[in-house]
Amino acid sequence: MKNIILFLIIFTTFSVESQVKEFGFFSGTSYYIGDINRNHFSQQDLSLGLVYKTDFPNDRISLRFHLMYNKLKANDNKSEVEEQLVRNLGFKNSVIEFGPIIEIDFFKFHPGQNNKKESYFGSPYFFGGINFMRMNPKANIDGVWTELQPLGTEGQGTILRNKNNEIVKKYSRNQIIIPFGFGVKMNISHHLCLSVEYGMRKTYTDYIDDVSGLYPDLIELGNQAGELSAQLSNRSESLEGINNSAYGLQRGNSSDKDWYAVTGIILTYEFFKDVICPKW
Repeated sequence: MKNIILFLIIFTTFSVESQVKEFGFFSGTSYYIGDINRNHFSQQDLSLGLVYKTDFPNDRISLRFHLMYNKLKANDNKSEVEEQLVRNLGFKNSVIEFGPIIEIDFFKFHPGQNNKKESYFGSPYFFGGINFMRMNPKANIDGVWTELQPLGTEGQGTILRNKNNEIVKKYSRNQIIIPFGFGVKMNISHHLCLSVEYGMRKTYTDYIDDVSGLYPDLIELGNQAGELSAQLSNRSESLEGINNSAYGLQRGNSSDKDWYAVTGIILTYEFFKDVICPKW
């Protein structure tokens, strides 16, 4: 929270002095890394966004706010690992992301300068920030996509999951994330700027895919949370744990938080007045 406040202070302080305001959109792809997918650039889906950017007078730093819609998905049947094929879990997730990003250019860059002979024509850059994320993992059962968080598929919200004699709550769908990455930007006209960007998102949740810990006692889970919860907790017919069930077997790795990545292009339009020399 302190870091978010710091970003807002920086924005308020410098935006008054900034020279150029930019508005635009993002279009690209996104993918997730976690218990169900371990391979980068695998099982990608759509990513779209809106961008507002303000560029500071030093021509090296920009502050942008973006609103992103990232579709994430993965399925064990896409894996070449036998244990994942047996587990047979899958999900999709629509992630809303919002927040500030600081861009730092390698070279001086001023939007609107499209003369290739000038140094302001383009620059690589790297970026980082602190964003808010809203997620909603779902699983497909009989052709219907069902929200997973309310079901507590690993026993969350029931007496099957407790810590220090207190019931473990269901995970929050609202999370803080750390976006960071790099890109290349260039001016393509007097008012249009194009960026190509790749960025990772570090999250503090292991439930983008609704998979984290151990299989609960599925009979008790069905009694307490409903049969649908038990059915979506275990999609395999060959797991044998306690009492010839999946109970007690590893469902996911709780020590390894989920990540996701976004790749795409940003097209922005710079709003500024052209300088007109006075007539004598």
